[in-house]
Formats: sequence, C-alpha cells, structure tokens
Amino acid sequence: MTTSFSPSIIQGKWHQRKYQIEKELGQGATGTVYLVRHQGSPYALKLGTDSFSITAEVNVLKHFAKAQGGFLGPSIMDVDDWEKGQELQSFYVMNVIQGTSLPPFIKQKGKEWIPVLILQLLTFLSELHQMGWVFGDLKPDNLKVVGKPYKIAWYDAGGMTKLGRLIKEYTEWYDRGVWQMGDRKAEPAYDLFSVGMIMLELYLGKRPEPSEEPNKQLKELVFQNQQIFPYQKVLWEALSGKYATADKMKQALLQAWHVQKGGSFLQPSLEPKLDQASKKRKKKKSKWGKVLFLLFLSSFFLFLYALYLYSQTF
Repeated sequence: MTTSFSPSIIQGKWHQRKYQIEKELGQGATGTVYLVRHQGSPYALKLGTDSFSITAEVNVLKHFAKAQGGFLGPSIMDVDDWEKGQELQSFYVMNVIQGTSLPPFIKQKGKEWIPVLILQLLTFLSELHQMGWVFGDLKPDNLKVVGKPYKIAWYDAGGMTKLGRLIKEYTEWYDRGVWQMGDRKAEPAYDLFSVGMIMLELYLGKRPEPSEEPNKQLKELVFQNQQIFPYQKVLWEALSGKYATADKMKQALLQAWHVQKGGSFLQPSLEPKLDQASKKRKKKKSKWGKVLFLLFLSSFFLFLYALYLYSQTF
C-alpha cells in the first residue's frame, strides 16, 4: 500500500489532532514526509506505507533521543493513525529542524567547512553505530547545518537499520552497491561509504552519473581532482571500506585536516624541546652580552682615569 496522493488534512484517529498539509518534503520506501501545521505551528509529518515501518522508526527516534547528547535530531511530537477510507495508515509527527542543507551552506561559506562538518557527522555516526544501528539512507537531503556555532543536524530515520541486516532504504548516489564497492549489509562501513560520497559531492559541486565501470570512475573522481588532494587517501579508504569504525575515519580525517592547515601531530611534542633549546641559546647570548658590556665599561673608566692622571701631570 502506498500513498498515491497528497491529502489536504490528516486527522489522527486516536488523538484527534488535525494537521494541515502545506507541501510534500520527500518520499521514500517507508513513507512520505509532509510539512504540516497544527495550531499555527509547523511540523514534519511522516505518513507510512505500513504500520510496522512507522513503529520501528518511532522506536529508533525515541531511543536515540535519550542518548544523542549534543547532536541535533528530530523529536517525536505525536504518533497516531489516519483513517483513509476503510484503511488505517500510521503516521508520526516531528519538530521541524530549521537550517540550511549542506550543498548551499558550503557554496555560501566555502569548502574549508567540509572537513569541519564531516568530523561532526562522524562523531554522530560513531554513537549511532555503538547503539547497534546504521543510518542507511545517509545523504545531504537528510542533513542540515543549524545554529551558531554551526552544527550538523540529522532527520528522517527511514533508512535506519539494525546492524547485520540488509539496508532497507537507500539513494543510488550514496549506495556502495550501485558503485560496485560492496554489498548492502548494514555495517559501519556502509555509512562511511555514504560519508565519502557526501564529501565527494561537496568538493565537486555536482553528482556525476555512474558509468559502465562505476568503481573505476569513482577512483578517477577522487584522484584527478586537486581540490580533494589533502583528503584523497582518507576519502578513498572510506569508499573502499577500509575503515571498520567511524572513529577510525574521524582520526584519519582529523590528521589530514591538521596537516592541510599547516600543522603536524608531531609538533606538540617537539615544541617544548625547541623552546628549551631556544631558551639556552638566548641565555648564552645574554651572558656574553653582559661580559662584553662590563669590559666596555671597565675600559671606558680606565681611559677616563688615565686622562685625569695626565691632566694632573701638567
């Protein structure tokens, strides 16, 4: 059963709350998301294709809301059923996350923000994976940049899948199966491939269509673009499934970012030694300067005393 039309009003059977449909925000395998209004306030309402999927998503959202800490995500406002003729369709209502999607944000603020925001995303994914879930349908459409200081916010849990199962919802550009870079098993590496594709899209500023040899094409896209040069190794290892955890990719990206900014992780341990050597050199120079100054004063006063004695003779 699918939602083949957009209703104008959805009213819950059990809670009797009315939601005025303003526009469709997106469609996926598990349902359709609408921008709605209830008592003058905006919300996002997801109308499901089956009650099981909606119940699973609601449980994920409630569970993760308790543990996500500083990460911004959707909050469940209402869960109910909508009577569509003789049928019932389950839905849930979330808060609307106000912000800017990734591509326009990067276009406006600059590509130097890409690694900063991706590092935040990897921190969120690390926590999600440790809870036993994979995001699955990870793409810029499901991410926003909000607030100041800028933070990554996520929404739409439609693709979230238990570790070890098959990914239930995906978007072709961000799916490693389409690019012949792996299967659709729900594991951290699946999400990290999507992270790599998000980075690639943001640096390229577009989404090239997969060719007949997609894995070869992908390698060319990574290694033939100078803008990606500082992060080529990190990006390719993410796309190749070399990182077993989000933390591993985060460490590699952090190091590459630090080096690109002109630093090195060896510097902090070397700096104290360099400072000590510098202080010794300065101390030595200062010591010889004082000796020379005293010699100069002594010579000057001896010269004055000699002049005095000479004047007394005549």
